[in-house]
Amino acid sequence: MSATSTPPVASSPPSTPTPHTQHNRGTRGRSNSDTSDSELLGPQRKRDKQWQIFSDILKVIPEAKRKLTSENSEAYLNRLASALDEGLAAGRSDDTNGLKKAVAEWVSNSEGRIHKNSKSSQGFHNIVTARLLAPPRYDVSDSMTLRKLRDEVIRPSVSEYPPFLYKDFTIDPDNLIDGLFESELLLKAAKHILIGPSSADSLESSNRSTHLGNAALNNMNEVTLPFMAYVCAQVRFALSSDETFGNNSGRCFDIYNFYRNILKTLREEELADDVEILRSRWNEILFGGAGGDESEEESGTLGQILAQRAE
Repeated sequence: MSATSTPPVASSPPSTPTPHTQHNRGTRGRSNSDTSDSELLGPQRKRDKQWQIFSDILKVIPEAKRKLTSENSEAYLNRLASALDEGLAAGRSDDTNGLKKAVAEWVSNSEGRIHKNSKSSQGFHNIVTARLLAPPRYDVSDSMTLRKLRDEVIRPSVSEYPPFLYKDFTIDPDNLIDGLFESELLLKAAKHILIGPSSADSLESSNRSTHLGNAALNNMNEVTLPFMAYVCAQVRFALSSDETFGNNSGRCFDIYNFYRNILKTLREEELADDVEILRSRWNEILFGGAGGDESEEESGTLGQILAQRAE
């Protein structure tokens, strides 16, 4: 395999009630009525997930345990939940607004330019974005098919993966996993969110010492599967003509279920080896792999002493 419920983010430190933390990004894109991604897990894994979230909160807010067991615990819990919700909404909004313009620039080509400030000219209203959004069974070069997609007479299923998710936007019908979630758009969007907008201009492996933005603020050193699904959902929304990030009472593509479907695919046990290879590639591009600190130690004095002893 050549990448909040709803969208979580990358790995490492815990969540805090701010828009740029790992847990906040992890839940971006959802309303209070949406199913959480923990509901995609079994009962035990769901409890483990909840305990991990609680433990992460305690790491950054040590006094939370004491306050949650005090007489005013309910009031404190409500304030904490409110702060987290505000952070999630603000973070998702930042990502959505930033990627809307960035993705328009990335996909504009000789066939047509995408207007950065007008969603109405995107989606199936534009041949460039239409080709990226239409699953293989829809031939957008056929004017009647394109019109039906544009008028929503037919609507792609959330379980059918379109070209924008694939490397070089190319889908091999006989090997559907080849290149899946390796699209340049996804990787650029991930860098845009975690490292910073300017870093997304290049997909060369990042160097640990130059990390900026949200990854650096939260000491993130690897991506999670929920974050990868979140990026897919954000890019899908950026390419579309939908004005609202959500299911909008059935009047637009259900981005929440699209996210959940991708997360389900990434968590499929049968694909575990492929997904781990994929995740390693994302980490290499976003964080320069796992060798940053290790390579420094190997080249340091201690590393040289041990190498001399081994001779």
